[in-house]
Amino acid sequence: MLEFMYPNWFWGFFIIIPYLLYEIFFKQKKQVRLPHSQISLLKQAAGHNSLLRFLPMIMRIILVAIIILALARPRLANQKQSVKGEGIDIVMALDVSGSMQAVDLRPKNRLEAAKQVAEDFIDNRKNDRLGMVIFAENAYTQCPLTLDYNVLKTILENVEIDKEASGTAIGMGLATAVARLRNSEAKSKVIILITDGRNNAGEIDPLGAADLAATFGIKVYTIGVGKQGLAEIPIETAFGTRYRQVKVDIDMETLDKIAQITGTGRARRATNTAELSSIMKYIDKLEKTQIEIENYYEYQELFWYFLIAALVLLFLEILLKVVLIREIP
Repeated sequence: MLEFMYPNWFWGFFIIIPYLLYEIFFKQKKQVRLPHSQISLLKQAAGHNSLLRFLPMIMRIILVAIIILALARPRLANQKQSVKGEGIDIVMALDVSGSMQAVDLRPKNRLEAAKQVAEDFIDNRKNDRLGMVIFAENAYTQCPLTLDYNVLKTILENVEIDKEASGTAIGMGLATAVARLRNSEAKSKVIILITDGRNNAGEIDPLGAADLAATFGIKVYTIGVGKQGLAEIPIETAFGTRYRQVKVDIDMETLDKIAQITGTGRARRATNTAELSSIMKYIDKLEKTQIEIENYYEYQELFWYFLIAALVLLFLEILLKVVLIREIP
């Protein structure tokens, strides 16, 4: 937004500019009678300079106008926002074991459903650092805590099932997430743990990892994904993709205990994508950052551009008078 600090200088346009116009079109046009029998020769001699004679004064008017604009102090005002408040640090711990291939959740399987709702969750966050841990037989940090949500979503998009894994290390996944948050100075530290199985691998017990989380003041929201009973898992064969029925074995009891130990109440179960999305939205509402936004302005001064233009015009005016214009005595 363009604004002027001293707009009263614009009165100069109504005082100085009319005076200069009077100098050009009235005062300099007073006819002078000269006793000369060959007046046509004089006109011929001065004809080619008649327009150039007014050019310095026209440049003077432009020069004065630019100086008036500079004195009015033009500047660009850019509105900014100052965000005050402490963000929340959140790590999503995502199960990528083979059973997450089960096709009982849409659009494709349990993992793709979890990725979809996780991306929606990321899109709803502002000013919070987010990170991601994946686990199957082992646990890995896929993305440390970051405010670059685009990078996080790109990493999430590339997460795939660990088809080589032979177990699910929930305790290791939770402990790895705790390690990412233990040194955090955020006012709230949160882990969202999504799994469809029970702990049958790894060196750390899930409840021991939950105690560790509680020690560092970390809340853990636990979510079990998958339908009750049997679920279909795709199997690649020489004849193409086939499906076999597997029993759903989600250890909701352990997930409940993890939630209780870390102060989030109880675990939640999602048997379809809509339920999983609803649970994530519920967590999103619970863990909101209190942010104060204060508006302020940053200014870009423009007056010195006008001063430079005025100096250039002044130089050109002098150059025209001294070099280019031949005045007739």
